[in-house]
Amino acid sequence: MSTSQMGQETEKPMPFPKTIDELVKAGYKHDGDAQCKGCGASIEWWVTPRNKKIPMDFGTANPHWMTCPNANDFRDRKVAS
Repeated sequence: MSTSQMGQETEKPMPFPKTIDELVKAGYKHDGDAQCKGCGASIEWWVTPRNKKIPMDFGTANPHWMTCPNANDFRDRKVAS
């Protein structure tokens, strides 16, 4: 029996907002401007509806890690045990 048949719908992820207006309507909050420590580009910090910070390309609804040439420098690396 599937999860939906048991009456327990799984939460589907919302599509990521494509404009700043959509970000605001979806509950994102602007938290300031900065420069990327990896590439020096101007970025904006936003806080998601789940209270997580996300860097965005300045003036867009585009996550900066999609355009930053040094994005891999900021990814968590799993430690081998």
